[in-house]
Amino acid sequence: MPPDLTYSSNAVSKVQSRSRFHVISAFIALLSLGTACRDVGPAFGPTIPAARENAEGLFGGIAQRFTNVQRNPKFTVARGKLGKNALTPSLIFNDTSVWTAMGNDNTRTVTVEGGFLNNRYLFAAKPITSAPDVAGDSRHLMVLHRVSDDEFEWLTNVDVAAGPITANDLHNVVSALMKSAEHRNPAAVRADYRETFPRTTTALGRLLSLDTLRLTTDADSGTTITLGVRLTPDKIRTIMPEFADYLDKYATESRYRSVVTDKRGDRWIELWGADNFLNLRLRTLDGHFVPLNGPARPIPRDLQMESDFTTKILIFHVGFTKMVSDVTLIESEHERGWFLRFTREPNWQLPPTIGFFIRTPLRRPFQGQGSIFRLALLDSPGKQSIIGRRTSATVQESAILRFLNRLSGTAMGDFVGKAEQQENRFSAEAFNAMRLDARSLLQ
Repeated sequence: MPPDLTYSSNAVSKVQSRSRFHVISAFIALLSLGTACRDVGPAFGPTIPAARENAEGLFGGIAQRFTNVQRNPKFTVARGKLGKNALTPSLIFNDTSVWTAMGNDNTRTVTVEGGFLNNRYLFAAKPITSAPDVAGDSRHLMVLHRVSDDEFEWLTNVDVAAGPITANDLHNVVSALMKSAEHRNPAAVRADYRETFPRTTTALGRLLSLDTLRLTTDADSGTTITLGVRLTPDKIRTIMPEFADYLDKYATESRYRSVVTDKRGDRWIELWGADNFLNLRLRTLDGHFVPLNGPARPIPRDLQMESDFTTKILIFHVGFTKMVSDVTLIESEHERGWFLRFTREPNWQLPPTIGFFIRTPLRRPFQGQGSIFRLALLDSPGKQSIIGRRTSATVQESAILRFLNRLSGTAMGDFVGKAEQQENRFSAEAFNAMRLDARSLLQ
């Protein structure tokens, strides 16, 4: 997930971004578990050549996105100021060094184009950008609209080209991935992925280890999959010291839990972690999600996710409990993904000395239409498929937001520089390993 504009979405994403690496870790671990099994590779396309091209475009494009990342001077300045002032946008609203366009209707815009050339990935802020038409290329749009003297709405669109893989191909990969673990012995699965995806196992093993793998078959023939992934910063300290230090400082201190349920209260996905250990649990039947509790049935389109998250920044523990989002599955012939809407204010964990500042400013992103997050893959015949991310939130400036802005700015400041460069390198090498293993598998 490209992080460059994520920091500037809203108060929620500023806190949640601290757990980004844990979510990526869970995704990579589950992906490598499935893609290691030979039945998953062909699911990337209707034919072996198509599957090879799709996997090459997807994994190769993501790998390029993290390779030798650079930014033009305009975006370097803009990114720094956006990151430091996302929750206090009045400070940058009239700063011409930030925006690529300044409208007369209380609107400010940043447009950024990302592309890979000469073994580097360049993010360039400029007034006019092109639609991404090569795997890995991207286009970023951020719009700030002044609603009132102290209220500002952020809108963010990020499109990343993913090669020719279609929405149905992606659906088939996820289905085959889950089915590959059904009715199997964990020891056999471990041996399978080490043999079939050796480069991926080596690349991920420098930092991550699959400590827990439980596969439990029930009376309905469903299989409950429980993964436990351990993050070990010490293993990369000699080659990526700043990244390891950053993980020690922020990831180690993070505590998080997310549960996806339906209107009946049945649980479908559980994710939780602490002390550098992430857990993921789901249940599958014939490659399809079924509830963790109760009889097997298809996953409904409308779900709900409840999350808790805390981390430590400086001397403060900050976070939230009972962050509830309404989740809608996007399922059409040419598009697959998720749409999340946040309309209920969570319980905040903040230093007690600032508690009396809380009410209105932190409630504002959840009022009215609330805040939204949308992530989906959209395909179009003859064109690059696009992974699109959309966010929208309104913030109201206040003393509490200035305090939170300083905290999140501290965390971002610790990340930008060598730690980020080393995280990019780790991600690029991991996805490139997946690309090479998939190429070997789909000969």
